[in-house]
Amino acid sequence: MVVTGGGRGIGRAVAERLLDDGHTVVAVDLDRGALEWLAEHPGAARARSVAGSAADDEAVQQAADLAESAPGGLCGWVNNAAVFHDASLHN
Repeated sequence: MVVTGGGRGIGRAVAERLLDDGHTVVAVDLDRGALEWLAEHPGAARARSVAGSAADDEAVQQAADLAESAPGGLCGWVNNAAVFHDASLHN
């Protein structure tokens, strides 16, 4: 499973749940430091990370390759990451 925005917030919660359920997870996040929680998770042996933008083809390909090489292969993708520079929740 690949989870974009997996470093914090909803993406992290999704990634944690998937790890808790026994899945291998590749978390993608712009902030490398936000991915450090993966090393402390009880399912760390099944956790992978990619520091980069989900809008970057190279980062997405790296995440897909990591997921494909895991037992069970790439079986799902959660597009959680989003950055809006020209909009806010109240608009």
